[in-house]
Amino acid sequence: MTFERDLYDPGYFEGLHPHHWFKNPPRKYEERNRDVLRVVRPTSTSRVVELGSARGDVSFFLAAHAAEVIGVDAAPEALEMAEAERKRRGIANVRWLLADVADLSALKTASVDAVAAIDLVEHIDDPTLVAMLRECRRILKPAGRLGIYTPDRAHYVERMKAHDFILKQFPQHIAVRFTKAYLRLLEESGFQADLVAYSVSPFPLVRHVERLLAPLPLLGGLFRYRILLSAITA
Repeated sequence: MTFERDLYDPGYFEGLHPHHWFKNPPRKYEERNRDVLRVVRPTSTSRVVELGSARGDVSFFLAAHAAEVIGVDAAPEALEMAEAERKRRGIANVRWLLADVADLSALKTASVDAVAAIDLVEHIDDPTLVAMLRECRRILKPAGRLGIYTPDRAHYVERMKAHDFILKQFPQHIAVRFTKAYLRLLEESGFQADLVAYSVSPFPLVRHVERLLAPLPLLGGLFRYRILLSAITA
């Protein structure tokens, strides 16, 4: 998929994750970070690639748990912001790669231990996702791990957005999918999923209701906020 300059201009990256007591509470990012570790499983010796690294928030978090992190993004403005922040923080084990996630030719075959796709795959269409998975399998070492964290199309909020009912979908979220779609594509791309899990939303009050309802049969999927997938090269 061609990089959409109008959707991902400098203003988009500058406005990422503004603090809001309900829509973007600190808990949202604390729980995301918890789930990142769960799906990526970095170790102190891991070389990790983060796809769609934007301003580098997740890459900086992973840097504390890995030997090296390579953040990949197609927007030069995003990587400029990320590099300025890296220097400000004095983090030495993170570097950046300007590239499309469907073409990771700058990275050698079987050269990384883990790939992180955090809040990324909802931004890319199916052909791009298929190409990305193919590239991930190529750059991962044997038994290397791919971690995916993404909105769940089954969640009631995503269902409302899909039908423009009260809520509107983010223009950048062009492909919010059901879990079964990811599992099929992972298998077709040579991955074996060994973790399929979900998290509830982090929003005040709502989170407690979802936590109670998410385990229910049949209706539980309506209350699963994020999909957590971890897969190894088969």
